[in-house]
Amino acid sequence: MLNRIVALLLCGFALPVTSFGWGREGHRVVAKIAAKNLSQDARNKVATILGTNNAGVEEALAEASTWPDEINKSQTKTADWHFVDVPVTAPFSIGTLCDGHNCVIDRIQEMSNRLRANQTGFKLAKPPHPPRRMTSQELAFLIHFVGDIHQPLHAANNGDRGGNCDNLTTPLSHNDGSKPTTELHAAWDVDEVLAVFKAIGNEDATANALFQRFKNGAAVQQLTPTDWAHEVNDLAKKDVYQKLNISAHTAPAGQCAAGISNVNVTQQYLGGNVADVEQQLMRAGIRLSNVINQICSGSGCAAIDGGNRGGKKAGSKKKDKR
Repeated sequence: MLNRIVALLLCGFALPVTSFGWGREGHRVVAKIAAKNLSQDARNKVATILGTNNAGVEEALAEASTWPDEINKSQTKTADWHFVDVPVTAPFSIGTLCDGHNCVIDRIQEMSNRLRANQTGFKLAKPPHPPRRMTSQELAFLIHFVGDIHQPLHAANNGDRGGNCDNLTTPLSHNDGSKPTTELHAAWDVDEVLAVFKAIGNEDATANALFQRFKNGAAVQQLTPTDWAHEVNDLAKKDVYQKLNISAHTAPAGQCAAGISNVNVTQQYLGGNVADVEQQLMRAGIRLSNVINQICSGSGCAAIDGGNRGGKKAGSKKKDKR
């Protein structure tokens, strides 16, 4: 399965596994829900930006949704853009966590502003591979980051880098033969979404069912990206750290605290969170569509071409697997 980077051999060395915000499937579900709720004006502009037609918008958004995880985050200096490490051991507060705008909240706002104002000159620290046209890059980041911020462990920290430091007592195996999940963050990225698929059906069935749930009256308050982070921080406290009886830890930013115990994540645990995961995927898709509809109204979302040939560096040096 493409959502997990399995052991690749290069010159005899295996590359490390990287965890994504949601997995490939989760991001694609969010994007497909959003596509179903776009205004016709926004849909037309998105089609132009992504180089497709009206019928291809849903798949094009889904394809764009995974691009920010496919590029080299270290070289492009985008690793810190995918999350905000809000402690779960204290009342919710962003404080200085977004200094330098290196957090998912501020990057959502940045990409929204750029698309709304049709700004030019967007550059990463290094040209991304695979490449995308300039405006398409900004749209892809926006799609992806709205998905990321709805994954509970992308706005939560317990001295464990959002669950990246919490190894599983027993790895979670997969029927497709892909590499087993060995840590908590990846269990929420991937295996919680697979539990939803088990309950509803595949990617398309899940996107259709959750969009129909919204159309049938399921409430989704739009709120702000900071509010979204607050929601998932509360959800992480409840569904992750309390349910799994994980002790409180502290550590410097980007580091693992000492003494973190292995956690027992079972299929029963994953299934017990399905309703909350379904809600988060639905919220992310509908909120994303509302953001795109708003910023693409009027003169926003012009399809500006242009490559990414380097430029000033963005982001910080701290690395993270999310």
